[in-house]
Amino acid sequence: MKKTVRAYALDILRRQESEGGYLNLMLNHALQTANLSSQDADFLTRLVYLVVSHQLYLDHWINPIIQGKRVRPLEKTVLRMSLCQILFFDRVPTYAIIDEAVALVKARRGKQAAGFMNALLHQLTEIKCDWVEGKDIDETWSINYSHPIWLVKLLRRQYGDETALKILQANQKTPSLAARVNRLVTSKEAFLKQYPDCENGRLAQDAVLLKKGFQAYAEAYQRGEITIQDEASQYVSEFLDPPTGLVLDLCSAPGSKTCHLASLMRNQGTIKAFDLYKHKIALVKENAQRLKATNIEAQVYDATQLSHILPDGCADAILLDAPCSGLGVLGRKPEIRYHDSGVLDEVEQLQRQLLSVSYYLLKNNGKMVYSTCTLNKKENEKNIAWFLSQHPQMVLCEQRTIQPFEFGTDGFYMAKMVKKDEEHI
Repeated sequence: MKKTVRAYALDILRRQESEGGYLNLMLNHALQTANLSSQDADFLTRLVYLVVSHQLYLDHWINPIIQGKRVRPLEKTVLRMSLCQILFFDRVPTYAIIDEAVALVKARRGKQAAGFMNALLHQLTEIKCDWVEGKDIDETWSINYSHPIWLVKLLRRQYGDETALKILQANQKTPSLAARVNRLVTSKEAFLKQYPDCENGRLAQDAVLLKKGFQAYAEAYQRGEITIQDEASQYVSEFLDPPTGLVLDLCSAPGSKTCHLASLMRNQGTIKAFDLYKHKIALVKENAQRLKATNIEAQVYDATQLSHILPDGCADAILLDAPCSGLGVLGRKPEIRYHDSGVLDEVEQLQRQLLSVSYYLLKNNGKMVYSTCTLNKKENEKNIAWFLSQHPQMVLCEQRTIQPFEFGTDGFYMAKMVKKDEEHI
């Protein structure tokens, strides 16, 4: 029997919940191996992302129905999928959603479990799901926007209620599909003339918005004319405005920003790119080859230990796109919101290590950009304030936070600094 699109969705959601990992990678693997029609691929993608991004809201309505009953994780996931379709898929009739869910459970758990699922689903369809009023604003926003309470509290504390609410709402929308036009192969004008259905980007100078999905532009991608890259991510390399000397990219994989640096440098000068893992550096090299970026030297190395292989003061510029909690990409990677809050403190120490290494590698009058795809100010502004207090030679030129609601992009933070001569401090 041919595997149904909902069966693929169930497998992806169960695996992500039980094993962790990135939803987009699991989904991409399924799309590459399942041989689905474009319509089914779109349905699968939408269903998986909507279930995860609305999980707390879905559970709010499901939990009272299953309370006190022996409902296994697989069955709860099917309930989430079914309620998600009832709420957000207007063209799918409710009876078809119930039939598909019952058949799915019957195939996995047998006839008795299927009958139990049928009864639960009919109870679920009798509920009128609406805005939920919690005991306070944190609980209310947590349920309705499916963000854990700790994250709602963090955003309200750091940004105030008005901005926090806009962030939560933006995270429930899918960011625009953006690409960067590769100057090393073509021009933005030439690409837009060839693909008039695309739009100019809203933030980054080489950005275009793809309106028909990736497949419509696959040939341009293979020719190296474009690469898929969020506009806020593109803006980071522009923010550095790299010189044509020695540029270090300390955490480079998968190479999107590295190759953008090469494009901005017109393949002049040298970019030394580092990352911890062999398979990630392979991605950097693969992207560099496709995008005709010839001035990149990529190697596996722990960036916190770079002083062992590079002399002090060697770099004209440094890009430190640091590992972070990822709170700026919750629209694209909704599963991150359910991570334990303890990850914030763990990553902060690594970020400070990398900042300290960068200071010694940067030459006098050299410039560096520290960037993250998180909105947590402890990882951003507070880290930079700490770094500047430790190194008086470093001068902050500019810092910027791009919120996900501003341009329909990921959320990003970036700070540009210059290392002054000691006599000019």
